[in-house]
Amino acid sequence: MTTEYADNDLLTAVLQGGAQRDDVPPERETPIGTALTAVRDWLTAERLTPDIRRYGPDTAPTYEVRLHDADGVLCSRSSGKGLGHRSLASALFESAEHYHLDWRRDAGAGWSGFMSGRAVAGQPTARRSALLRRLGGIMPDASVFTRDYVPVATALGQDGGSSHRQPVFLRDGGYQNWPHPQDDGAFRPLWHYTSSAGYAAGTTLHEALVHAINEVIERDAWSCQLARSYFGMGEPGLVVVDPATLTTELRALADDVEELTGAPILIVSIACDTGVPAYVVCDGSADEMIRLIGSGASPVRAYALQRALLEYLQVRTMFQHGPVNADTEAGQITTALARYPRHLAAARFDVRTLPRRTEPFRPEDGLPVEATPEQLLRHLVDQLAAVGVHAYHRVLTRPGSITVVDVVAPGLELLDKARAGYPVLPTGRLGAAMAGQGGARP
Repeated sequence: MTTEYADNDLLTAVLQGGAQRDDVPPERETPIGTALTAVRDWLTAERLTPDIRRYGPDTAPTYEVRLHDADGVLCSRSSGKGLGHRSLASALFESAEHYHLDWRRDAGAGWSGFMSGRAVAGQPTARRSALLRRLGGIMPDASVFTRDYVPVATALGQDGGSSHRQPVFLRDGGYQNWPHPQDDGAFRPLWHYTSSAGYAAGTTLHEALVHAINEVIERDAWSCQLARSYFGMGEPGLVVVDPATLTTELRALADDVEELTGAPILIVSIACDTGVPAYVVCDGSADEMIRLIGSGASPVRAYALQRALLEYLQVRTMFQHGPVNADTEAGQITTALARYPRHLAAARFDVRTLPRRTEPFRPEDGLPVEATPEQLLRHLVDQLAAVGVHAYHRVLTRPGSITVVDVVAPGLELLDKARAGYPVLPTGRLGAAMAGQGGARP
């Protein structure tokens, strides 16, 4: 694989080159050239300097972006996936998301405050969240620092009902290192449930919200697959996609991924009750201590699979070039889950031991690639509502060239955190169904 180090010059070169400037990716409404210009303007406004590195082929590169502030301090590290320059836009948008993970940078910090654990759990919006109900039981009288989230439906001109208060420690993985000065630390027994799933950036609010909701749905679908395969929550087998039925473009991309990774891939459909197409891509035959995967979800079926294929390539590329060694991390996860056999099996995801059936790929089964972000957002809101789940958001950026959002959907699952070494219990609607099953601490 090729590597290029170019700092901000690479972004400038892409903007001046004009290649793909008019390309509008699925789920977006802004051409790549305009999106990259918007990110450049955001970087300038925030006084941030990107260190950009490119790995792999020009057709499907993986970009890494390290953001430094005006004092040269590293404040964000991210990578992106996509075809051509889409990957650069992806990495830069993700760097903005990671930058705004820190709750202290929240432009809407005025809409924050403390609530008792009992009050957090008692919100009507928390009814389907097993995690928030658990929080109320463990720390009913503790003061929990929260932020206010408004219904995503309001972005579509709908009422959406009441707002939702979400604990900040569940959304900022670094909160335990820089908590609110008045926080007494009562949250620490549940800190390992923190997740950044649902942070997203776009040049418009609708773009950002679609990306964010797809991400939480993707994590939920993956969690439901693990629940079926390892926690007795349904048929344990895999639904494997027949590669011979892929579209010409996806078959070519799959062939490229196999060539670049040096191994045959397995494509697994992980769609669950939300009905949104979702896939996992992995090595189907290797003996991996913790199986590396790529995942993707989108109402546009072909795009969901494209994202999964590209993410798998991204994951393997960043383990090759990034600061973390795959074998070292796998050993740490295995040690952390040694007393939790079901979670350890989920982390390993040994596809060779699971039953499977094969189904054809049907690209027409989903929304068309031409669907606008607004149309996609309405569809996603409706799909979640059909399973009794509602999404809430807050905007983290000041009005400007890009929008970064934080989306939560109480009722969706994060059981896939087991694959990072955390023996978690269900966080959403699987809580009642899995009640009474052991194997994990809260």
